[in-house]
Amino acid sequence: MINRRRFITISAAAVGMGLCGPSYGGSYDLVRWQGAALGAKAEIMLYGDDPVKARETFVLCQKEIRRLENIFSLYVRNSAISRLNAAGYLDNPDIEFLDLLSRCLSCYRVTKGAFDVTIQPLWKLYADHFSQPGAGSAGPSRERIEEILEKVGSDKIILDSRRISFEKPGMGISLNGVAQGYITDRVTKVLSHAGFGNILVHMGETYAMGRHGDGRPWTAGISSPLKDHRILLTVPLEHQALATSGGYGSPFSDQSQLHHLLDPITGRSANHYGAVSVVAKDATTADMLSTAFYVMAFDKVPEVWAKYPRLERAIFVDPAGKVTEFTSPL
Repeated sequence: MINRRRFITISAAAVGMGLCGPSYGGSYDLVRWQGAALGAKAEIMLYGDDPVKARETFVLCQKEIRRLENIFSLYVRNSAISRLNAAGYLDNPDIEFLDLLSRCLSCYRVTKGAFDVTIQPLWKLYADHFSQPGAGSAGPSRERIEEILEKVGSDKIILDSRRISFEKPGMGISLNGVAQGYITDRVTKVLSHAGFGNILVHMGETYAMGRHGDGRPWTAGISSPLKDHRILLTVPLEHQALATSGGYGSPFSDQSQLHHLLDPITGRSANHYGAVSVVAKDATTADMLSTAFYVMAFDKVPEVWAKYPRLERAIFVDPAGKVTEFTSPL
């Protein structure tokens, strides 16, 4: 369910982005792959003149997805992240783990804790609460939340090239707020290195390079957080990534308004917005900051924005469906 939030917030607008009547322009054909990554629906589309090469490259993309899932997925029992959470340390971590976790720790500092990968114990507290018959819709008690918050804080992660470890027992991390973006970027590199220049990669987050075969840009639809899920605006993407975070796609229970996008400072579900979408030059940045901005108050955004030159656009949708855009520091 934690992955499901990302797909829902954008799929109602346009699954795969820009699928407003795929065309077969010129001598280029549209070739498509569909599957899954980190539990979310995944899709690759590209225009090329060699469908056989495209399909061979899709096989390489699948191998890269599986390899990275074995590092980042909480649902793979012996993944690197699962072993770290179980033991409290991980020796000789993969370079990708070190790379991504380093970026996460930097984002934690820049956002003053709004983006925090050590949220996993808090998520488990809520998940355990709502798994009980007759669970109260208000969620866990304030006392239990305060107790668990003692184990939350990325400043309690010790990171070097040979070991990742936690300062406190019972800590755990989740990369669900960034790993889909990271995998999107890695798959994009596989395709680019194979020589494809007009591609759209959707691994829960989206990256678009080049254009449709007839010259149209890839286009994303931003959907309303209301039940009608109407398209509020469309966003052209060219060598850009889009990530969306919205709590309405991930309730802990049908009987509660609490959702999986938890504020690591208060311990409660964030409720500033209905959804936040971020456009950036890479999907990892877009993914991290759509999560961070969703948790943060709007007046805190400019300070963070100034630290990320790869950011290009942010779209804040309030619970009533009103849109506010941000493209430069206030």
